Amino acid sequence: MEVRGQDGCYFYIRPQEEEKSIEEYGECLKMLKENSIRQEEKYLAIAKGMKVLIIEDNIACQKLISAYLKTMGIKSISMRSGGEAIKYMQSETCDLVLVDQILPDMEGTDIVKMLRKKSALEDSFPPVIMMVSYERSDMEKLLKESGILDYMIKPIDIREIKRVILTYQRKETG
Repeated sequence: MEVRGQDGCYFYIRPQEEEKSIEEYGECLKMLKENSIRQEEKYLAIAKGMKVLIIEDNIACQKLISAYLKTMGIKSISMRSGGEAIKYMQSETCDLVLVDQILPDMEGTDIVKMLRKKSALEDSFPPVIMMVSYERSDMEKLLKESGILDYMIKPIDIREIKRVILTYQRKETG
């Protein structure tokens, strides 16, 4: 029997000839959960020191994300417009970009296209996650065309931020 852990990894539990008790299955699940927590802690430890660029015009949303990232030991830089972010990225680097779908001066997809065009090394371009107010039927096509890897739906749930960090942190796991 395969069981999928919270981190997406599959664990194999050998089939038993005799039926296990509820307690024994509970112990297996407890072991899987503990293993998943250890894996998550390992990746979060690696993520400490990351630098995340937040491009969001809503100050409350910026502050929420920044505060949560700070609890994880992750630095954040917040920008309120696409122009400001493009100017920043010309001289600075970051490990992850969280961009709002619609900003006062341009759309998030346009920001990403412009940033990618100005980026000297495609390999060093950070992963980009879009923050959207609603899910569209053509979301995957829109993201793919823009080079955006994933999205989070607003209002942002801090568990989604954690998922994004665990999924897209770029440091080596040794």
